[in-house]
Amino acid sequence: MNLSSVTLGTMRFYDKSLTTNQVVELIENSFDLGITTHHSSFEYSSYELYTKALKSFRCRADIKHIVKLASPHFEDDGFSAKILIQRVEDQLRALNIEQIDVLQWLVRSKPINDKDRLATLENQRQEIKACLSKLKKEGKVKSIFSFPYSTVFAKAVINLEEVDGIISYLNKEELEYASYAEKFPFIAIRPFFGGKLIQGEGISRDNKIHDCLDFVRGHNAVLTQIVGINSVEQLNTFRTYDKRMNK
Repeated sequence: MNLSSVTLGTMRFYDKSLTTNQVVELIENSFDLGITTHHSSFEYSSYELYTKALKSFRCRADIKHIVKLASPHFEDDGFSAKILIQRVEDQLRALNIEQIDVLQWLVRSKPINDKDRLATLENQRQEIKACLSKLKKEGKVKSIFSFPYSTVFAKAVINLEEVDGIISYLNKEELEYASYAEKFPFIAIRPFFGGKLIQGEGISRDNKIHDCLDFVRGHNAVLTQIVGINSVEQLNTFRTYDKRMNK
């Protein structure tokens, strides 16, 4: 799939008060460092800022995209192939791309619970399979990874042949999906446990970050790990990490 080992998480750009020019600079510097995969969602407050900056990026055609989309969403009655296809097409237009490299697919309920979500998976199984297959065959989506919310749902959804892997939390404290990261193609979220693993006294922050990245990379099936990078200065940590990994 040619995803970079680290994926640029775009969720906090707006919260960190970045300007469009700052995001462009961050994307450019990340790309030069080899971070060529981006994770985005129209649900994020940063979405408009990110898509605007992306239009100004000289190498935008070379970016790989992990895109977060739900069907059903919280307010939806159930899975709808028409709605999911429309949401995919909206993202293709917004990102100015022909294909989503990884569709991060979520099955939601209100409130989130396995009973309702597993019922959706079972009762609408054929419609779901036909829709996911159609998205792939038409070239709109290259691969589909489930964000399962629970290991119970992960066990069920990974049996769909149209689902290529799992995307979920993995770090030294959140190990629920560690076995999946060994057996199935896996994209890791939150390698630093929301920043908690890189705080405190002792070894340097850079070394803590490197240690966390190493831990996630140590799982056999991890393809990439999504990291929220919000400044060019923060990239220095990944520059030293990259040099160490390539010695």
